Amino acid sequence: MRALVLALALLVPALSACSGGSDGEPAGGSAENVAQQEDEATAAWRAAVEDELGADTFDFAAIQANAAVDCQRTDAGAWSVHLALSGDTATSALTRIGLEHACSEVVPAFDKGVATVEQAADPLDLVCGPGVDLSSEDALKADLVCANR
Repeated sequence: MRALVLALALLVPALSACSGGSDGEPAGGSAENVAQQEDEATAAWRAAVEDELGADTFDFAAIQANAAVDCQRTDAGAWSVHLALSGDTATSALTRIGLEHACSEVVPAFDKGVATVEQAADPLDLVCGPGVDLSSEDALKADLVCANR
């Protein structure tokens, strides 16, 4: 399932570049041009990760797969919960890079989620307090995290 989500996340930008013109060619030129643009986008993403990590050895496929999953969190509340449960916003720069390259429309919600968690006196209050509305998966995580506070 993750592979399918990742494939879709990577194909959507390429497909949106196509106009479906009368000759079947993409609006930007040939299929080779689209492939070159995808290669350049992937290279830019890889370079941004390398700059952030300060190293050139990392599992880029795993980073892409994580970004595909992260693209499913489209609102600030979901990001606040995810980041509060993770217990560490130190990786948020790497996550943001993935979002910028895989689904840039999610970046504003991510940024709001990061700000919410960073401004909280105790980020766990966002998920452990009474009346917090969580998905069933997040509720299970919160039960474990909150019990060990």
